[in-house]
Amino acid sequence: MTRLRKIVSSLTFAGVIFHEFGHKFFCDITGVRVLKVCYFRFGNPSGYVIHERPKNFIQSFFIATGPLITGTLFALLFFDLATNRTVGMWQQVLFFWLGVSVAMNAFPSNTDAKSLWRDTNRHIRHNLLAAFGYPFALVIWLANSLYLIWFDLIYALVLYYLVSSGLG
Repeated sequence: MTRLRKIVSSLTFAGVIFHEFGHKFFCDITGVRVLKVCYFRFGNPSGYVIHERPKNFIQSFFIATGPLITGTLFALLFFDLATNRTVGMWQQVLFFWLGVSVAMNAFPSNTDAKSLWRDTNRHIRHNLLAAFGYPFALVIWLANSLYLIWFDLIYALVLYYLVSSGLG
């Protein structure tokens, strides 16, 4: 990892907390018991949620993609607050930083994609909707492979643009 990437990762630590919240949130609402949560730590991985094995595809799908869903929603909310002219400048900067941090950490990891792929294979024979897991896992892997060209930052800036231009 380049020095600049390490600095950016350190500055966007808040996004890791929201990423792990997304996994935990969808464990809770789908009824999958959580065994251990680490919202942030210095090290690799910087956060994690250990949970029981999901029983059905819907649980697997939402737990794996949860950070993208919740992260995108929180980033849009923070960007909306950042563009609000009624808050002070320091609040705008804070909300912009939170929005960028959360958006840059919204995409699930390759481990999440692998779990989704595995669970899709496990459920496809009994649930044809499980076929949706394959393209989502591929998109996650693609997004993570584009990390080298700062796809996570591009995603954050696109979300900010959508909100600031009134499209989001």
